[in-house]
Amino acid sequence: MATEEEKPVKPADRIVFLALKGALVATVFLFTPLLTMVLSTIGLSSLAPFLNGLMFPLLFLCFGAMGYGMWQKKMQEKKDSEDE
Repeated sequence: MATEEEKPVKPADRIVFLALKGALVATVFLFTPLLTMVLSTIGLSSLAPFLNGLMFPLLFLCFGAMGYGMWQKKMQEKKDSEDE
């Protein structure tokens, strides 16, 4: 059984992956009542009206980080192709 050579994880790939996970978590908390249930369980249900004001900027920040990571990856690929 032949093993494939593992490529090192580049910082741009790591940024895109972490931003995607962050956006996924923010989306789950935005569009489901899960975070409201968690807050009411620990006694902080008075913060529930402010969740949209917190989660939408977090979601947009994650999308921005994902775009930045993809841009970095594209610039690195362009630099690598110019070096060859």
